[in-house]
Amino acid sequence: MSALAALLPEGLFAAVETAAGAEITDVRPRGGGGASREGAELTLRYPAGHSVDAYMNYDVHHAGAGDDAAFLREAAILRALSGPLAGSGVATARFIAAIPDLRALVAQKVSGEANFQVLRADPTRQNLIAADFMAQLAALHRIAADGVEGVPPPRSLRAEIEQRIAAIRESNLATGNPLIHLAADWLAANIPPEPDRLVVVHGDAGPANFLFAENKVTALLDWELVHIGDPMADLAMISLRSLFQPFVPLNGAFAQYEAAGGAKVDLARVRYWRLLFQAGFASQARHDDPAAPPPPNLGMNMIYSMVHRRVLAEALAEASGVTLSTVMLPDAPEGPHARSFALALDDLRDVIVPRLTDQQAAVKAKGMARLVKWWRDIERFGPGFAAAEVAELSAALGTPFAGLTEARAALGAAVRNTAIDAPTAIRLCHAGVARDSALMADAMGGLAHARFAPLD
Repeated sequence: MSALAALLPEGLFAAVETAAGAEITDVRPRGGGGASREGAELTLRYPAGHSVDAYMNYDVHHAGAGDDAAFLREAAILRALSGPLAGSGVATARFIAAIPDLRALVAQKVSGEANFQVLRADPTRQNLIAADFMAQLAALHRIAADGVEGVPPPRSLRAEIEQRIAAIRESNLATGNPLIHLAADWLAANIPPEPDRLVVVHGDAGPANFLFAENKVTALLDWELVHIGDPMADLAMISLRSLFQPFVPLNGAFAQYEAAGGAKVDLARVRYWRLLFQAGFASQARHDDPAAPPPPNLGMNMIYSMVHRRVLAEALAEASGVTLSTVMLPDAPEGPHARSFALALDDLRDVIVPRLTDQQAAVKAKGMARLVKWWRDIERFGPGFAAAEVAELSAALGTPFAGLTEARAALGAAVRNTAIDAPTAIRLCHAGVARDSALMADAMGGLAHARFAPLD
């Protein structure tokens, strides 16, 4: 195996060369947010002698948000937007190759910045770029539901939603998380009516999933969740993605979308889709499942999962009309291994990360630092938080429990058997998630306080 091939998972280097019909002359592994896929910048040299800079997303362990059918839809939309739909008004990277069995997708590299927060000191430019993004989203939604070969429409919106809810329930079977169960029940009882028109939905639209340069969007990125559906789903996803990278005020963005020819914004539908997506993401946490594929960046993956669960609890309470109380968090002295944790964090911050020239390794090292912070706070606060929750659940369920695992399992059983009313169960789930989130707060940084931005 060549040195370049060794930078990619086994078999991927040769598969890309075959699919692209070009020689790979350079590989630069890249680490992104790390929750879904890995990546690499490639230089491809074609037989005619010219070279092309490309970017490849890959998910060889099948740990990402989609499945094999979703990968094929993603490849299909990029082919279409690079070919017959190139004049649709939607900017994206030019399709080069797809390797379905390794879930690898190669496209020509596009210049631009993905971090919308670099513009936080320039609101005028923020608004110009946001307006262009919303106009491109409106253009995407004007593509006919049957206009993309390989992206088939669903039987109906209701059928699509019921399929998503079933997938959420299936994902939750292993853990029996009562919060996910309650959310799925609410979603099943409140399915909205069919929209006026089904459209091509990006599926993961929002900040960090588009590139911009000057005052324009140069490419919409990460199409792994593309499908035919309700245009309000994309507006909901913008709200959800804003948890992790704040966008412009959403009421202004939605007005820009309508002004660009997008569908009339229905905030009730946006809220429904936002809760559905939130439940879907929250149900996918499988960190302790030995059968689960390894995530690209465990530290960031766990943090994203924690944000999704906490915000889901809050959003479900709001949708259900349940008032939440502040959760008391008992303090505790530093744990017995506090110095060891501090030294490890110092080494990661001051020695290891600054000396890493491999960007992907640096991203993973930062993710490891987040895990060390979490382990430190589990040692310090975990016993007290667990004792408080065991006492709370013992009182609510009328049974004394020996430990947190037993108590949470009993809550899950009570929810599944409808032995506890939904408002009380939602409050108890929220309290448990609030304690879990507090244990991870220092590791989460600013995301510890992420909340949905107002829609209106």
